[in-house]
Amino acid sequence: MTKQRIFALVLIFMLGVAGWYILGTASSVRSASTLYGLNNAMYTLWGRPIVQEAPSFSVKVPGTKRTRTILPASNQIKVGLDLEQRRKGLVWYPTYVSDFDATYRLINHDAVAQKLRIHFKFPSQDATYDSFKMWLDGKAELVEVNPKQGIRKIVELAPGQGMDFRITYTTRGLRQWLYKLAPKSGRVLKLDLDLTTNFKDVDFPESSLSPMLHEMTEGGTHLRWQADDLITRQNVAISMPEKLNPGPLSARMSFFAPVCLLFFFVLITAIAILRSVNIHPMHYLFVTAGFFAFHLLFAYLVDLVNIHLAFGVASLVSVGLVIAYLRHALGERFPWKIAGAGQIFYLVLFSYSFFLKGMTGLIVTIGSVITLAVLMYMTARLDWNQVFARQVTEG
Repeated sequence: MTKQRIFALVLIFMLGVAGWYILGTASSVRSASTLYGLNNAMYTLWGRPIVQEAPSFSVKVPGTKRTRTILPASNQIKVGLDLEQRRKGLVWYPTYVSDFDATYRLINHDAVAQKLRIHFKFPSQDATYDSFKMWLDGKAELVEVNPKQGIRKIVELAPGQGMDFRITYTTRGLRQWLYKLAPKSGRVLKLDLDLTTNFKDVDFPESSLSPMLHEMTEGGTHLRWQADDLITRQNVAISMPEKLNPGPLSARMSFFAPVCLLFFFVLITAIAILRSVNIHPMHYLFVTAGFFAFHLLFAYLVDLVNIHLAFGVASLVSVGLVIAYLRHALGERFPWKIAGAGQIFYLVLFSYSFFLKGMTGLIVTIGSVITLAVLMYMTARLDWNQVFARQVTEG
């Protein structure tokens, strides 16, 4: 192979890289602009991620204006999360309904009566809360509710007296649910947080506290956080499973496309050497265009049809274009069936790996090792000196 041909192949490959970069960037920008508008609309319609903070309990320090924090003797919290994937425009959002039921045991350990200040913050001042109730020692309390300021209540406890403070409500959230265990003191006594979901694919955000119990149920997942005396700055949090959104997926596939093309170039170059088929740089150019057609079609079909249908149509068109062209351009001496299998492997399979969360790197690695093994086996007895001498003569 002459220097001129090598330079032409590099130039063709770089043209392909530039095309995919432009397509990937366009898909990213289009997705970002669409998501920005839809996110604001979805926040207004359904709410934001729920961040529920543990209530604060305090008493006034005698003779001063300062207060000191009182730790509940126990924290019993039950949460139910009911996930429902909702589509807004062309984007899927993991929305959910949250049922919150928390009981805090309060005890006055001082030798004198204390006026205990209770402050409960709502997750959001703009959210809607249904089935809201508050109990003090089992007695329902009708209190003025201001979601912006939360609930403020003062109760008097005699020396050694204990009482339960209970709050329940139902609200809606998006993407993530988080509970701040001890935002001020960093210490929690007798924690028992029981959480159930109607989905199994539970994920935990970074720096969140791992559950002590994690089991699958018939309808979802059961999680439990328990501790006698916990000192931590971590929070309890889970992320909802998200459906694939076509815009970001199309962008990632476009940015990865040069890797697929590089593998295919190596394959057909090896075939050309083994079968003594003269492949002109123009052939590589049209093959590159056939590969590019896959990502171009997919990027714009996903706006109109199901994402899997768009992938299937784009795959059929691209494979059909490339294989039909190689068969007619290079004749029967070129094994177009092997080339077709290679395109399905490198383009279709590698691209579909982006549908499988966390599997892309492994699939590409396995594909690379298989390719290396096949090429090593096929060319092990090849006289490379003769091959390059022949290529120079033909060039």
